[in-house]
Amino acid sequence: MNSMTLEQIYARIWDCLAAAVREDDQPFKVMQAATIGLDGSPNVRTVLLRGASETENRLTFHTDLRSPKIAELSREPRIALVGVDPARNLQLRVFGETRILRHGQARLDAWRSSPDHDLIAYRTHLPPGTPMAHAGDALDETRDAPNPDEGLKHFCVVEVRPARLDWLDLSAADGPQRALYVRRNDDWAPAWIAP
Repeated sequence: MNSMTLEQIYARIWDCLAAAVREDDQPFKVMQAATIGLDGSPNVRTVLLRGASETENRLTFHTDLRSPKIAELSREPRIALVGVDPARNLQLRVFGETRILRHGQARLDAWRSSPDHDLIAYRTHLPPGTPMAHAGDALDETRDAPNPDEGLKHFCVVEVRPARLDWLDLSAADGPQRALYVRRNDDWAPAWIAP
């Protein structure tokens, strides 16, 4: 059976998250984010992990201020993220609270460090989810020769402060392992739980 300790698993979680921020082909780069919809039902969508800091207990992703998830998180800041590594049979779930950075230097730094092809979505004149007659109707002439800050008014950074980390490892031939980490003040309380 996998002989990793709870401490080793915790370190691996943050190593995997940091790798996902640095390299696009890492499995936890793409995560599913679940919020509570304005109508009370669950709502899930894909986000790209943009920042991970174990020392600050913070994950970040970028999104459009006009998107439904911002309205949902503004009303109820709790979020769940899940990432899967199918090659290694691993799953990571993160439960936490969000803070939306609508202004400030951290938001501006995130905008300016993003590749231009990532920023095209923020240059649309229609909010995400708006019905359109044709696939390209959301973009206008600014797509071809944009002002460097065109779309910045729609861009925000979402910070997630994890309160629970749930690691499931299904790779061992003789049995799966699952570890849970619960944040208590500035420390994590680790425990083995049934897979």
